[in-house]
Amino acid sequence: MAFLGTATDYLRAAVLQHTLGIAPYTMPPQVFIGLCTAVTSPTPSVPGTEVVAGVGYVRRQGIFALASGRSDLAANTVTIEWSPATLDWGTVAWIEIWDANAAGNRLFWGPLTDPVTGLQITRVVERGDVLRMEAGTLMVQAI
Repeated sequence: MAFLGTATDYLRAAVLQHTLGIAPYTMPPQVFIGLCTAVTSPTPSVPGTEVVAGVGYVRRQGIFALASGRSDLAANTVTIEWSPATLDWGTVAWIEIWDANAAGNRLFWGPLTDPVTGLQITRVVERGDVLRMEAGTLMVQAI
């Protein structure tokens, strides 16, 4: 499970400019979920260290809807599954949401968390492992 309540500096600036009529913000046609290792933690202005492409890893599309009875919380509506790792990915500790499947603009970020305790966890992904986030387990709260 991940709970992303932190918008990036890019998204905060875009929302500010859009709501004040300074510059329009165009909704991305799709969003993509990236996994970051424990090497470098993300910040509002700097992405974390994303798993290296080419070892069975690519960002996966995320599809979201508002949580029932909420206007400030969205969750993934379908399971997000990465292909089996062809080499070790390292220790995954962070999730990021991007507006492109490669490069692009980072929108949200947050820790991988235990669904019971809410505490940050890490997951060592080794060759052959499959990482999966069931529907409803990736939640994003309004900024």
